[in-house]
Parts: sequence; structure tokens; C-alpha cells
Amino acid sequence: MKPPKSYEALLAFLLLLLGGIFTLLGLIGAVLTLPMRSGEAQDFPLWGLPLLLFGAGLLWYARWRERIWSRLRTEGRAVPGQLVPQATRRHWYTSWGRDGLRKRNPWTVMCIYHWEGRTYSVRSQFLWREPSQTGQSPTVYLDPLNPQRAWMDPETLIYEA
Repeated sequence: MKPPKSYEALLAFLLLLLGGIFTLLGLIGAVLTLPMRSGEAQDFPLWGLPLLLFGAGLLWYARWRERIWSRLRTEGRAVPGQLVPQATRRHWYTSWGRDGLRKRNPWTVMCIYHWEGRTYSVRSQFLWREPSQTGQSPTVYLDPLNPQRAWMDPETLIYEA
């Protein structure tokens, strides 16, 4: 399974998983008698269905953003960007899978770019390898009609070995 590209995709995965488990427990509780401390097993879908709906909405939003990024890559204007080393973050509280014995934590970087005399900034999607801090010039794809809508190509970054 591919790692998520954003917080929304990660949260959608978790909510869909929890919603599915809660709904499944409720359906099993409707067929079998499950021992419960208080309440009924049929109450589980009351929590599971909203989690499924909210997770599906977040998944739709994450996929919509990825389609925008894909469209910017194919139809957008490519401009050189400049990495802001002070804005590079490692998200220790977010992890996906393992790399040997260590958990894999994503990175994000900020990049500034210039368009028609104005300066804009864009934050990258989740990067699952550590980006190099030396003077990089990644490619930024932007919408010429709305230059604030931009996407930084993670394939143009240089990563640490």
C-alpha cells in the first residue's frame, strides 16, 4: 500500500478503518449476542456510519487535491523555486509503515517562487525521504490565472542518502 500524500489522506484512511470496524461489530452484534458491559452491540453502527461518511468525504477531498496536482503538472507553468531550509519539518507524530526497525515519518518542505514580480510560497506534499538542505531549486508548477495555486514537484528535490 502506498503511503499517503497528505494529512487528509492519512486521516481518511484511519476514519474509514475505524468506521468499518465499528459498523462490522454492530452487524455482528445484530446476528450474535456479544457480551457488553453497558449498552447494546447494535449501537456500534451509530458511531461507525458517521465515521465512514466523514472518512469518505476526506478521501474525496484528498483525491480531488491530487487531481489538481496532476493537472498542474501537465497543464501548469513550470517555474524554478527556492527551498526555505528553515521551514523543513519532520512530522514525528505521523508515521506510515517501517523502514527496518524505525518508523517512517514524513517530511515537508516549503518553497518560494516568483511570478510576475510577486513572491509566493508553497508547501510540499508528504515526502517519505529526508530532503537535502543544500541550495536546491525544485520545479514548481503553477496556474497562471491563479498563481497561488501551485504544486512543488517532489521528483525535482535532492534527497539525503
